[in-house]
Amino acid sequence: MTLRRVACATAVFVLAVPLLAQQASQQQGQPQQAGPKPKSQKESDALKKVLAAQQAKDWDGEIQAINYVLENFADTDYKPLLLNMAMTAAQQKNDYPQTVIYGERAIQADPNNILSTVMLAEVIAQHTRENDLDKEQNLKKAEDYANKGLDLLKNSTAPPPGVAIPADQWQQSKKDLAAQAHDALGQVATLRKNYPQAIEAYKTALSEASKPDPATMDRLAKTYVDAKQYDDAIATADKVLAMSEAPPVVRQFAQQLKDQATKLKSAPTKP
Repeated sequence: MTLRRVACATAVFVLAVPLLAQQASQQQGQPQQAGPKPKSQKESDALKKVLAAQQAKDWDGEIQAINYVLENFADTDYKPLLLNMAMTAAQQKNDYPQTVIYGERAIQADPNNILSTVMLAEVIAQHTRENDLDKEQNLKKAEDYANKGLDLLKNSTAPPPGVAIPADQWQQSKKDLAAQAHDALGQVATLRKNYPQAIEAYKTALSEASKPDPATMDRLAKTYVDAKQYDDAIATADKVLAMSEAPPVVRQFAQQLKDQATKLKSAPTKP
């Protein structure tokens, strides 16, 4: 069973929307604010349509509105921001190919795009399967994006342009994004059957995050089972089961892992 979650970067990125709305609604004659801004009333109106679709959770409508802006306002200051939004919208509607396309376009527009880099790492890792013919190629991509994201985060002292998060909260947001990158590295190592490395990556992800992700904990428990560390698997699954806020599917998988580890632990050892 593959556990999926909305990327931590999505929560960070959504905070950019009020900024976009504020800038898109600026009236002529008011002092200009730092950061991206529309260059005409037509661009401003087009950006408002993006925002309206995003707020309505109309993911197809949001992508359509974003494409309209990109096609009709080639010099828009919002290009990297809009491509981030398109990537997030595609992820929300479970369109993996489109998620990757928009993520790669966002990185082409801004090679230092932290959010898309980290999101791509986890999205690609989550969608790579054991028997994929291009498995190792995709794992290398996910690994490279995760490591690049960690490097970008290490050197980042302020929120990326267009991300309306207070500077004093950026340090914690950086940790959450780093946790996501380490989670992706854990998934890569798991698929390569390097269980010690995977366990270390998941544990780092959980220690970095402001709040441990129960999906990451499930992945850790599954890796403990694969590594035949059954006591650790049971203990980790129990922690997920004790989390009332964990989604039902995550709790269900934790119970399955606990039952599996308990059964394997009690099985007689083969000579």
